[in-house]
Amino acid sequence: MQPLYIAFVWNQHQPYYQDTAKKEYIMPWVRLHATKDYYQMAAILHDYPKIRQTFNLTPSLLAQLDDYLQGADDYYLRVMKPVSELTREEKRFMLQHYFDIHWDRVVARWPRYHQLLAKQGRCKEPASVEEALERYTDQDYLDLQVWFNLVWIDPEIRQKDEQLSALQKKGRNFTEDDKKLVLSKQWEIISRVVPVHKELFDRGQIELITTPFYHPIVPLLIDSRTALRASPGLHLPGTFSYPEDASEQTVRAINHFRRSFGDYPRGVWPPEQAVSPETVSLFADLGFTWTVTDEDILARSLHTEIYRDGFGHVLNADVLYRPYRVVADGRELTVLFRDHHLSDRIGFVYHHMSVETAVDDLIHRLHKIRESVAHCHGPHLVTLALDGENAWEWYPNDKQDFLHRLYHRLSQDKLLRTVTVSEFLESYPPTCQINNLHSGSWVDHSVTRWIGSTSKNKLWEMLLAARKMLEDVRGNIPPEQLLRAKENLFIAEGSDYPWWVDSMPYYMAAPFESLFRKHLLNAYHECGRKPPAYLEEAVIQPQHGEPAWVDDPLTGPTAMVHAKTT
Repeated sequence: MQPLYIAFVWNQHQPYYQDTAKKEYIMPWVRLHATKDYYQMAAILHDYPKIRQTFNLTPSLLAQLDDYLQGADDYYLRVMKPVSELTREEKRFMLQHYFDIHWDRVVARWPRYHQLLAKQGRCKEPASVEEALERYTDQDYLDLQVWFNLVWIDPEIRQKDEQLSALQKKGRNFTEDDKKLVLSKQWEIISRVVPVHKELFDRGQIELITTPFYHPIVPLLIDSRTALRASPGLHLPGTFSYPEDASEQTVRAINHFRRSFGDYPRGVWPPEQAVSPETVSLFADLGFTWTVTDEDILARSLHTEIYRDGFGHVLNADVLYRPYRVVADGRELTVLFRDHHLSDRIGFVYHHMSVETAVDDLIHRLHKIRESVAHCHGPHLVTLALDGENAWEWYPNDKQDFLHRLYHRLSQDKLLRTVTVSEFLESYPPTCQINNLHSGSWVDHSVTRWIGSTSKNKLWEMLLAARKMLEDVRGNIPPEQLLRAKENLFIAEGSDYPWWVDSMPYYMAAPFESLFRKHLLNAYHECGRKPPAYLEEAVIQPQHGEPAWVDDPLTGPTAMVHAKTT
């Protein structure tokens, strides 16, 4: 009986949080997700040698991990000084931001941490914590410092590490030495992220792929008018068309991958799974053999629908669960189309269920797929592609119980076989072809999450002006200045800045919008040009009653535990 093949493709990404002029990181999520997710997502596979997976480690993530190992810090680390040295403003920062993790799934599990949250007043959004400042004792602040950094270490690591386990049991009345221990453990874990992936990659248990360096929406870099293909009539800013930027960001990614892992990546993750014929042609030209996007892109490319019954089972499974050869501008690239429904169940649904029910549900659905394609020409491949970090703090006990149970079940099931993508394609190259690939992303098969609204368009207008400025000064300033300016502009091309603007609450989007303008300001300064006055003005404004976000280490960014798929 033919097994069903399954490709897990985990996207491990963080935007670039550094202000390159100050050499400061305004957000801690690279450091904290490294200790909670990036190491353990790979290391758990040591227990399951039959499980094959594919990981995308974005260059912007890897570069920031390198920075931390070279001594970089972030605003959240700066309040880890001895409690006796904390200023009032630093204490306020802690009370605003040292509960930035899921309250019910994480904070509530630990009585002392939960007590500290109650004493803080359970303020979710940036708000006055003046009363809590008076209520908190020095020991409260010290315990808060330890608990926040402790719970951002993967629970399985904490359980297996005798020192961290002892701290959990101790629970309160921590010392400055306890705090130093937690931070030393964080750095130890960060130092193991790349080595554990390289070890598993070298022995063939995982495949590693890359993505254009700062995670830009590639179709829009090539030509922003591409957005009109999925959204005719969309109001667009001035045309941004710099295919050379898309190419250079991708070449840089390849080179960074070679330095990190000693090989060439075969696959490429298009940021936000945004593709177009021009994107496919670019990736093929640069030597990639495959990429991945969403099932909605497949449906629109084939001018059909992916039909599902009331339970979410695909009725035309033979269409979805196979790779396709995509032809664009005379180039060919293999494209996988992820099961949107199943990927979203892992990302957004299963944390509502018991672990046993969730795993049973996924295994059952995979077998239903296997049964539905049993009489079709095969073999067939189910692609589950999603973020590898954002979902887990919503699960009871993080990823530990769910993934262990899932991987154990899959290891024992002879009819379900996990594979790396290239492993499958080497044995079973695509037999179906697409000649007219739809241009869009995983979000509503369009790119309107990144362009088309008033504020998103303002960001693109600012980016376009800075890009034109860069061309104007080329040849008139020293090459090293031009390179530094281009670096800031490439960072600003990243997808995460317009993602948040006009899509998320002000207090979450404001730090990103501010950092975007800071990168462009840095580009102008590097070129010796006076920045436009509008770069000093916020594009988005607080809602009634919200305080304006100020770029200051002691005001700081806010929580970012909202899950997102790609």
